[in-house]
Formats: sequence, structure tokens, C-alpha cells
Amino acid sequence: MTKIRANKLQLFLLIMGAVAYLFIGLLYSAASLYCYNVRNWDVYGGFSLPPLFCPIGIFFDLFLWPVYVWANWINGFGLFGNCAPL
Repeated sequence: MTKIRANKLQLFLLIMGAVAYLFIGLLYSAASLYCYNVRNWDVYGGFSLPPLFCPIGIFFDLFLWPVYVWANWINGFGLFGNCAPL
């Protein structure tokens, strides 16, 4: 009986971890899109999406956000990249 309960708890924790990971990826995607628009507001005349953002950018932001955060931190661009206007 306790083994089944332990398995359910492990499954619950695994699912909640996956949901939290994807939610953080979604927040990272929104913040990086905001920074992209702050950088390029004058160039594009308002809100715009980066090239290839919709087909593959969202996928990469959701699943590979730790790599992007690490690369931005190493290169000194801040957490979401350079948010300064051009």
C-alpha cells in the first residue's frame, strides 16, 4: 500500500517539476521577447517578432532556456540579453 502511495507522490512531483520547468521557459520567452522589442522598437516602428520566433523560437525558449540564461550570464548581457535600445 505504501509503495503505491510513494509511486503516486513521485509521479506527482515529476509532473509538477515538468510544469514548473515549462512555466519558467514561458516566462523567459516573454521576457526575452520584451527585451527584443525594447532593443528594436525604433528600427521596426513598434512591436515585432524576431525572425523564426513562432515556428521554432518558442520551442527553444521553452525547453532550452537554461542554456540561454547561462550564455547571457557568461557573455555579460544580463539575464534576458541586452535590453538597451539600439
